[in-house]
Amino acid sequence: MMSRYLQKLPLLNGIKVAILAINGALLSNGKLIAGYTGQALEEAEKILRRKRMDVFLTSNASFPDNWTQMTNPCDEEGLKVIIPQGEAQVHSFTAKFLLEERELYRCGALNIAWSWLVARGFGKIGRRILGTFYIADEKCTGCAICAKTCPAQTIVMEKKLPRWKTRCEDCNRCINICPEKAIQVSLPLMLIQITLNLILSVWFIKGVLDYVSLIIVGMPWLKLLVDIPLVIVAIYLAVWVSLVPLDFVFRQLMNSPAIRHYFTKSFTKSFRRYSAPGFKPWK
Repeated sequence: MMSRYLQKLPLLNGIKVAILAINGALLSNGKLIAGYTGQALEEAEKILRRKRMDVFLTSNASFPDNWTQMTNPCDEEGLKVIIPQGEAQVHSFTAKFLLEERELYRCGALNIAWSWLVARGFGKIGRRILGTFYIADEKCTGCAICAKTCPAQTIVMEKKLPRWKTRCEDCNRCINICPEKAIQVSLPLMLIQITLNLILSVWFIKGVLDYVSLIIVGMPWLKLLVDIPLVIVAIYLAVWVSLVPLDFVFRQLMNSPAIRHYFTKSFTKSFRRYSAPGFKPWK
């Protein structure tokens, strides 16, 4: 979403720009584990430079992790440690910004390489799949706060219950702001979807490789050149089957109260929720 926003900005010759990345930090055994940006700041910088902007300052600030879909947010002790440090990093960034101090974050070539791959996989596939694992349990009141405040507008209300479509950005706003803590990650749905996706991926890839082997004989380099794009297509096809027809089948099954109750089994029910102090969209 942020990448698309930056790419749509107009050409702004010479305008000075500073970028601050907010990362999710954790407190583990009394030790602060800061968030990590990877290549994100440098990618944002490149996009803005192509818009002819003068990016003079890029930096990070770590605030409490809110990836509640997979990790339990910090308790009060953790918040008391992390938030002041994050605010200090913001104040430092602001001071440098006002002084127009030139300082650009660099994560190194190796970190650029692996985090670029992770980012592409997450952007194309990961966030969409993770969105299909959400479910509202029996505590849902149908208030639609999640749908109204979803920045990706991927949540729709059906029969007074939210449903997540494939535009999910996995920002975790919905699970964190639900006033009833009714939004969960469906453990059965996650396990079934991942298992089926792996089976389909192996099946499609095997089919592709067997087909190529039949039509290309004795030319290993040509076979490799043909195999790679077809394997990528096979993986995307397996993901599409999971995201569209299979997800549709699961959603129809959930019209049955008994089946829906089974799918609401989750490890996130005991998780804390985190949103920034003062952020109350339902007000």
